[in-house]
Amino acid sequence: MSSWTRLFQRPKRRHFALLDEERCCRMLLTAVERPCSAQWIEVPEIRLDWIGKPIPGALQS
Repeated sequence: MSSWTRLFQRPKRRHFALLDEERCCRMLLTAVERPCSAQWIEVPEIRLDWIGKPIPGALQS
């Protein structure tokens, strides 16, 4: 990739979900970098119906 192409390339956006103590989704976010808080997890997509519910496939600790 040429330096000219890299100059205009946008950073890849990633999707994150904020989980509460019961591992239910409280907020969704699309950003370039992961938020600092440990309660944010990366998800493959944003689905508004996840808010207030456990995220399917999220790791349980």
